[in-house]
Amino acid sequence: MPCTKKYALFGGTFDPIHEGHLYLAREFARRLQLDRVVLMPTYVPPHKTRTRMAPAEDRLAMCRLAVDGDPLFEVSDLEICRGGASFTADTLAALHGREPAAGWYLITGADMFLTLGTWNRFDEIARLAVLCAAPREGVSVQALSECAKELESRGARCVVEDIPELRVSSTGLREQLCGGEAACRRLAEQGLLPAPVAEYIGKRKLYTGKGPMKAMQTDEQFIEIIRGRLTEKRFRHSLAVAEQAEHLAPLYGADPKKARTAGILHDILKDEKPDALLQILRDFDIILDSVEAVSPNLWHAVAGAAFIERVLQVEDEDIVTAVRYHTTGRAGMSPLEKTLFVADFTSADRKYGDVKEMRRLAEIGSAPAMEYALAYTIRDLAGRGLAIHPDAVHAYNELTAERLRGQAVT
Repeated sequence: MPCTKKYALFGGTFDPIHEGHLYLAREFARRLQLDRVVLMPTYVPPHKTRTRMAPAEDRLAMCRLAVDGDPLFEVSDLEICRGGASFTADTLAALHGREPAAGWYLITGADMFLTLGTWNRFDEIARLAVLCAAPREGVSVQALSECAKELESRGARCVVEDIPELRVSSTGLREQLCGGEAACRRLAEQGLLPAPVAEYIGKRKLYTGKGPMKAMQTDEQFIEIIRGRLTEKRFRHSLAVAEQAEHLAPLYGADPKKARTAGILHDILKDEKPDALLQILRDFDIILDSVEAVSPNLWHAVAGAAFIERVLQVEDEDIVTAVRYHTTGRAGMSPLEKTLFVADFTSADRKYGDVKEMRRLAEIGSAPAMEYALAYTIRDLAGRGLAIHPDAVHAYNELTAERLRGQAVT
C-alpha cells in the first residue's frame, strides 16, 4: 500500500530546544514535503555524555512552548513516558504501529548520523525510516555523503541535504543561560531561543545551578537503563553480580546497598562495539594508557565509570571507582572495589572451570579470593599472548606480599 503521509521523527535531549532545531526541521519539511515532524525529547539519552540535564518534564514543556500553534509539529512524550533508556528502533516501531500507512523519516544531527551504523538494532532503524542529515560545523556534506553510502550498502535509505547551518548549539546556550533571566531575554532577542522557551527557562531558573536539575539515582531506574543497553545474557549477568555483591558486602566491610548498585552498573557499556567505546572515550577526553590501548576488553570499564558519573550522575566516588577497576583490580582497593571484583568472578551465572573454588574462597574473605582470581586472570592473559595491565600485577603483588608477611609472622 503506498504511503499516504510523510512524517519525520526528530528526537534528542532538546536541552534546551532552540531555533537551530526548529530551522533544521522546517527545512527538511520543506525540501522533503513532509506532512508532520514529531519532536521527541528523550528520557535518558543513550548516546549523550553530559553531566547534567534539565528534568524530562521541563524539556517536554519547552518543546511544546517552542512549537505551540504550528501545525507542522507534534510533540510526543512517548520516550519520556516509557522511562529508562529509549532506543530509536523501539520508538520507530511504536510510531509505525500508530501510523502504519505513513512513510517515516528520521532526522538526526550530523554527528549522530556518522554513528548511526553502531546504534542498537540499526537494521530495524534502516527498515523503518529514511535516514536524514545536514552538515554542521566540523561535519561536511562530503563526510555525510560518504557515511550515507556505507549505510546504504547495509540496506538503509539516506537523504543528505546541504542545508545552511544556523550557528546555535544547546551546549553554548547552556553556558550563557547561567546568567539567569537577563541572559534568557538576550538570547530570545538574538533569535537563538524561542521567546516562550526563554521565558520558561528564566522563571524555572534552569541551567543556573538553582533550578530543578535532576539525577538518575535509584536502582530501579538503573535496571531499566541497562535493560535497554545490554543483551539479555549480559543483563541477567549484571543482576546476578548485583545479588552476589550485596551478599558479599557485609563479609568484606562494604555497604550492601552500594554494592548492589555497583553490580547493576558495572557492565553498562559492555555490549557497545569497540568503535562506539572509543568515541565515548574521546567524548570524555579520556586517554588510554599503552596497555589499555591494545586491550579492547578493558574499554567498557574505563568508559562505563565515566558514563555513570557524568551521564547518570552517580556521585558516589567509591561506586564509580569500583566500576572502573572491576576488570583489572588495582593496589589499595576499597572494600567496595574488592566486593565488586569478586562478585563479578563468582556470580550465579558464572560457569568457568575454577568457579567452585572461587566461590569457596569468596566466602572466606576478599584477600584469598582476589589473589586467586588475579592469578587466574594473569595466567589466562599470558597464555593467550595478551597484554597484562600493570594494575592487575600491582594488585596481585600487594595481596601476595600481605599473605607472605602474615605467614612470616606466624
